[in-house]
Amino acid sequence: MVFRGFSGEHEQPAVRDVEDAPVGLRAELADLLFALGADARLAEQHVYETIGRSLGVNVPGNPMSSRATRAANVMAQAAWPRIFDLILRFVPEFARAGHFEAFRDGVNRLLAGYQIAWDLDDNGRLIRVMPGQVIAIVRAAVQELSVPRFAPALTLFNSARDAYDARPRRDRDACANEFDCMESVAKEKHAMPHDTFGQVVRHVRQSGAQNAEIVSVLEALNTLRNRNFGHGMTAPFALTGPQVDFTYLSCIASTLLFVRTP
Repeated sequence: MVFRGFSGEHEQPAVRDVEDAPVGLRAELADLLFALGADARLAEQHVYETIGRSLGVNVPGNPMSSRATRAANVMAQAAWPRIFDLILRFVPEFARAGHFEAFRDGVNRLLAGYQIAWDLDDNGRLIRVMPGQVIAIVRAAVQELSVPRFAPALTLFNSARDAYDARPRRDRDACANEFDCMESVAKEKHAMPHDTFGQVVRHVRQSGAQNAEIVSVLEALNTLRNRNFGHGMTAPFALTGPQVDFTYLSCIASTLLFVRTP
């Protein structure tokens, strides 16, 4: 069964940044859960009751309307992050039934159609949609940090990625943890475990180990952190969504720069 079989092939939104669960998405998701549930031989009553329990609602066993209609009404009343909780709740249900790929494809067609900022990945995790080249950089960072010497940095990297993928996104945590990841790698590479990132960058400039303009970018990132999301700051976090993207991705790229520099 294919959902959005025509529009899914032709509607390709340039930007996917909606952090919400619009009413139309909820209705189509309810249709997907029941239709695909039938294909996967999940009992209609089980799908219906799972939706209700997952959203904290005691649904009647025999509703006056159809179970699909009653479930759709419950979904329409839920806070928007709970709809994404519901998607994740059905991952193991369809995986056990051998229909995870169909479920993932259907969910992702709906998310793309409503320009939602997340996709369901191969591991059943909702991840923020990024351009292909950026995804490659993130994957490279995961691979290159997966060695014992960078274990603390990898922990920070994963915390930053979780914050970036969260619903809603935790902007300050994403920026702060990714900067700390970069700082951890820089200290390890230059054997300066007790110094600040600014001191490491100063050492890099003095040693001539990097292009001077690249060092200036690293210094600017340090200033950005100190003035906007440094440790102990009490001022409200005020970076916009695109500025968070810039900060988060710049820190990942800078992390790889330190890892790959002799």
